[in-house]
Amino acid sequence: MPNVPETTTSIRGKVLLNFGLFFLFFFFYLFAAVIQTPSFKSISELPFLGMPLGMLLSLMIFPISWIIMIVWFWRSK
Repeated sequence: MPNVPETTTSIRGKVLLNFGLFFLFFFFYLFAAVIQTPSFKSISELPFLGMPLGMLLSLMIFPISWIIMIVWFWRSK
């Protein structure tokens, strides 16, 4: 980008990273919640790694959020 200060590019990159990580978590959380509704009961009961898919997705919410926080701290330097 010509004539664009470095801080603007840096701030834009941080904004994109922050919103990207937020939307990644939001869509994963929403997907896990929707899969566990009565409408998707047959999908949530599918066995995956020895447990129902719905249960696995709900158990993965915290590890996914921890990974996202690690990426955020690592990239926010």
